[in-house]
Amino acid sequence: MKSTLLQEYIAQQPALWRALLDSREEITAEFSRRFGGFQPDRVILVGSGSSHYAALMARPVLEHAWGTEVTCLVPSEAADARLTAAHPLYFAISQSGVSTNTYDLVCQLTNAGRAVIAVTEQANSPVGLAASLSVPLRIGTERIGAKTKGVTATVLTLMLLALSVCQDTSYGQRMLQALDRLCRNAPENLSRSRAWSHAHRNVFLPFRHLYVLGCGNSLGAAQEGALKLLETNYLPVSCYPLDEYIHGIQNALDGDACLLCLLPSQGPDRDRMLRLVNFSKSVGACCGLISPSDTGQPDALHLLDAGEDALQSLEFLLALQTLAAELSAARGIDSSHRRYSDFFSIMGSKMEGDICQPKL
Repeated sequence: MKSTLLQEYIAQQPALWRALLDSREEITAEFSRRFGGFQPDRVILVGSGSSHYAALMARPVLEHAWGTEVTCLVPSEAADARLTAAHPLYFAISQSGVSTNTYDLVCQLTNAGRAVIAVTEQANSPVGLAASLSVPLRIGTERIGAKTKGVTATVLTLMLLALSVCQDTSYGQRMLQALDRLCRNAPENLSRSRAWSHAHRNVFLPFRHLYVLGCGNSLGAAQEGALKLLETNYLPVSCYPLDEYIHGIQNALDGDACLLCLLPSQGPDRDRMLRLVNFSKSVGACCGLISPSDTGQPDALHLLDAGEDALQSLEFLLALQTLAAELSAARGIDSSHRRYSDFFSIMGSKMEGDICQPKL
């Protein structure tokens, strides 16, 4: 069967990750020059949808690199929030660079004298032009609504920017070594994800509502994976932190429930999630288990682990993207086109047409 455009973009990610890591000095040079001596008392990441989830996935590395609180907000939250920071550093994340709420917030912040770094595909996009500095996403072409390689490239770019100014050199070196392992493992993890998704396609296809469960640093990957399943399969997909799911949501467990569980490599949440999987199966629910280590469960997807908890979100997300694309292709959905072509113009959520200039 011919690959869909979505599958082709997903397949480009291992090479893309390697290219980003190998060109990190060039990517981060201007940021490091201008902000290497700046010590923010708070870092605020702003974006909507996949951009927001990318921020959540990058947050653990940013917090360690700067040694300060990192807050991830959607633009409306950031506009209304009374943030207690004397010297904040803002990152505005928008792959398209034409998200109207992100653009309006960037204009508001820069007009107030705040430092805003735009992470976007085009430096001359509205968001890029309005920011103090624009860091382009080096992803090549991704002309599709359901972003995949752009999301993981955003995560890696944010991490590399933070590591370029990190004062803890031992941590920075350790993370760069782990990122190298992530890139080396990615082709095999992609292959395993494809095989697992294809083998379980007919198990998952009958379900009209999926649940994705994550915990700790994997929650951003769970949220983005749930969005990707929804965007490409046109069906409801819910995402819950493990703690929230086991305090009431479990009452929906029955033969109509399908859970996709992102299993942490260690800690008490690993045991709790495995117990949840076993209980769910005992009441007839379907469970897909994705793990960075062996679980002893033959139906689980076992991935190669880069050895850093902060990077497991990228390992998990590659698997969820692959599953979303497999199910979407099986349903005959062409996710390379918008389902509702006029939705953004009706809602005013994205700028269409010519690049505009920043507001004054």
